[in-house]
Amino acid sequence: MAAASIADTAEVLQNYCSENVVWEIFHPFNTLQGIEQINKVFWQPLKIAFPDYEQRIEIIVAGEYEHGDWVSMRGHIAGSFLHAWIGIPPTQGLCYLRFGLNVLIHNRKITKAYVLLDILDVMRQADLYPLRRMPGSAESWPAPPAGTGIDFDECDHGQGATSLRIVLEMLHGLGEMNLHDLNKAEYSAHWHTNVNWYGPAGIGSTRGKRGFREYHGRLFLQAFPDRKILERDHDGPQDGPGDYIRLGDGRFAVVSGWPCIRATHRGGGWLGLGPSGRKVEMRVADWYRLSDDNRLIENWVMIDIPHILDQIGLNILSEMRYFADRTLRRWPD
Repeated sequence: MAAASIADTAEVLQNYCSENVVWEIFHPFNTLQGIEQINKVFWQPLKIAFPDYEQRIEIIVAGEYEHGDWVSMRGHIAGSFLHAWIGIPPTQGLCYLRFGLNVLIHNRKITKAYVLLDILDVMRQADLYPLRRMPGSAESWPAPPAGTGIDFDECDHGQGATSLRIVLEMLHGLGEMNLHDLNKAEYSAHWHTNVNWYGPAGIGSTRGKRGFREYHGRLFLQAFPDRKILERDHDGPQDGPGDYIRLGDGRFAVVSGWPCIRATHRGGGWLGLGPSGRKVEMRVADWYRLSDDNRLIENWVMIDIPHILDQIGLNILSEMRYFADRTLRRWPD
């Protein structure tokens, strides 16, 4: 990551990735295969748009899952947004892009990478936010407390196993929850009283159990009452549904799937949208921090919202072009 920000990315990818590496990137990039395509479609446009960017990595979690070695990180890049990126016009000033990166490593090479981006938040910073005002806070996500997020020493698998177990118990309760028993959900005992839930643009961040219920939980369940958390076939293909990564490292844990949820968009309210009746898949990643008494005190959440919107018939990047450039015509003369 450090080399990619300052050196030729094709060379960096060649040094650290396998020849047939696959990168899964949030919509509109989706699946990219091979160093040439990854560099041309993703890295080069990013570096042109943010030529002086630097990355701030705030969490690193590592470990083994499904007999593979994984490293997960979360942070943001910060740079001068000087040229258009995926159609978003530049702000000519400082801009932040939240990201997550989960990589599978074999023989000292990256063989698979999942890149999670908060594209909606860049649109917000460019004054082209396409949805109703988000219920939670739109402010930047904070890093974990000093000295807790990044540790380049050996992985703490002992405490990590405890952290991951608590997260999975909470997620099991979350899967059993419905709109009518949200207040007494089984998972709630695992949350710290002052938990901070950092949601992506479109949802925003909340504090405490009430904040989570009112600004995200109820709206989500209302929109997707039949949502199903997908079970993983651990003997199946690496790119199968369900959680492709589950790691615990010290008081941090990460869980992510591509997709990990399937649902039908049956209710209104979520993102301010009416029900479409369409079936969707959701790509979601969560990083968690546990307090000293093993309560979930922070949760950073990346959701591929542009991908969900595309599935229900709303292409926000296409629509944005007409607001960003008033000379464009929707229909021929």
